Amino acid sequence: MVLPAPAYPVMGVVYLTRNIQLLGPQFIRSLAWALGVAVSTITPLIALTFRSQQKLITSVIDTAFPRIAGMKILGIGIQTWSTMFLTMGESSLLVGIIMGELFKKERSKGLFQTVLNKEGNVHVGPLAQVTENGGIIVSTKVVDQQQQGSLSSRLHQQQHKIMDKASSSTSHYGQRMGLWLVTLPLNFVPVAGPIAFCYLNGKVRSRYVHRQYFDMKEMTQKERDDWIQTRKTQYTTFGVIAQGLELIPFIGILFGFTNTIGAALWAADLERQQYELRSRKLRETNTASM
Repeated sequence: MVLPAPAYPVMGVVYLTRNIQLLGPQFIRSLAWALGVAVSTITPLIALTFRSQQKLITSVIDTAFPRIAGMKILGIGIQTWSTMFLTMGESSLLVGIIMGELFKKERSKGLFQTVLNKEGNVHVGPLAQVTENGGIIVSTKVVDQQQQGSLSSRLHQQQHKIMDKASSSTSHYGQRMGLWLVTLPLNFVPVAGPIAFCYLNGKVRSRYVHRQYFDMKEMTQKERDDWIQTRKTQYTTFGVIAQGLELIPFIGILFGFTNTIGAALWAADLERQQYELRSRKLRETNTASM
């Protein structure tokens, strides 16, 4: 059963907690190093810039938004909240730039595929779609699932194709960092600014949540676009929540890993749904041939 999209970032955290040793010592070392870099980067940044930025934001709010200048949330002034969101955005951007190569390297080693493989030994098969009249169309670009063998063998065959797309991934990573930098000033605007920041960046990243899953299914660009468009709300919701989690100081880098795990768990549930459609199509074909 496919759960609501907001559940999967949480499931990623739970999965990591329960299965961290199964993900391998290399992953554990990378995770520990990532957390160390995050702490050593964010701490001095906050210490050096928080007060000066708070003064600047206070001046902006007092001038542009005088009606909410005295507003407090949980006993904390709106100026302090805005400064916190801005600092979190800056910290995450800086850590993202520093750790970008690590993330790319770790994901290329197969974190997404490893979780998908361990989650019920899901067999990734060709794309199955339900037509407007209720019929089922199964893509013929991929060999029939019964001839594919285990997922582990398919992952091995797909590894080179995924690596060939590394340059494309780097380009998209650069675009995301660019958008992050451009939208960072939104955090100067109280309340609405951080929300808009998370929404815009989360919406963009949502298109790349299942890139590896689509690669494994050998889907065309049009098929990918149609798939995401059909589930637009779910992907946008996942992207926004994932973006918000990664903004949290110090542990945001951890959510970068758990969000990848959550995306893999989501893909596993989607593929089970795909398997049911392919099985239904096979039964219909067998019945028609009798």
